[in-house]
Amino acid sequence: MKVKAKIVDRYENEGKLKAVATVCLDGEFLVTGVRVVECQNGLAVFMPSREVASDEYRDICFPVTPELYNQIKDCVLAAHAQPGEGMRTE
Repeated sequence: MKVKAKIVDRYENEGKLKAVATVCLDGEFLVTGVRVVECQNGLAVFMPSREVASDEYRDICFPVTPELYNQIKDCVLAAHAQPGEGMRTE
């Protein structure tokens, strides 16, 4: 699957949240609100989620296979590492 990622917002002083990305899958499906977050082991990528109860969140979309998750994660982190906000393809 062809995955493209674009960083749409960067955050310098917003705590653990470092960026928000949009991911395009095969040029046919967009996922918005993908977050880049600073965690204990470095940067992590989280899919968009929705609050379903007080302090309980569930992802509203997610990759079914570990391979696709890793492809999305690698593409988003590569886009985050680039200066500016251009589209990155993996």
